[in-house]
Amino acid sequence: MFDFMGHYYKLFLQGAGLTIIISIIGIAIGILLGLGLVLLRRSRFKALQWISRIYVSIVRGTPSMIQVMLIYYSISKGLQISQAQLLGSGLDRIIPGSIALGLNSAAYTSEIFRSGIISVPDGQMEAGLSLGMSERTTLFSIILPQAVRNILPAMGNEFITLIKESSVLFYIGVQEVTAQALGVGGTLYDYVPPLIVAAVIYWILTTVMAQILSFMEKKMGQKYSTAAESN
Repeated sequence: MFDFMGHYYKLFLQGAGLTIIISIIGIAIGILLGLGLVLLRRSRFKALQWISRIYVSIVRGTPSMIQVMLIYYSISKGLQISQAQLLGSGLDRIIPGSIALGLNSAAYTSEIFRSGIISVPDGQMEAGLSLGMSERTTLFSIILPQAVRNILPAMGNEFITLIKESSVLFYIGVQEVTAQALGVGGTLYDYVPPLIVAAVIYWILTTVMAQILSFMEKKMGQKYSTAAESN
């Protein structure tokens, strides 16, 4: 049933490598932009708060496939991106696709950050201000480190979702795992075995990500436990 892997395994390895690269870029964009959105949400200016709210509402209320296509065709019209190949796909497709995933993830990441900040007691901010720290310094030095510890499981779920969501990039010609599976299936006139292989690859990637996040969560727990004991 899986005899074809001897001939096509390199395509699946390329697809897996590209999925990892795209996911890392998407996660980085999602974290940075998500943090920016939550800062806008906490701004004293109503206009900035509404920008954040509207962005999150639009992204959460529209399909990721449409977002990917809009970003891809918009960037393709406005910018000239190199068509150099990376693991079988052109950068002119990889870059817009990665950006689209990051922009999508940012909406959910911002809400996760916001819930984590809310979970930190108000007294922490008051304590920082009473020590002469500015609100921004208190947020980044005291509030956010505690918030990150609280939101790590939810953030992990978002990262795992992003890895799976990367499959929508095959609509714009990015040769990630799903695209490779469909290509091999078309050659074999049998899509089931290649799609099973793709499913196994996604399962491996998400399992590894879950293990990494579990390790980080334990390390952070030990760090805070040690700090609490020393105090």
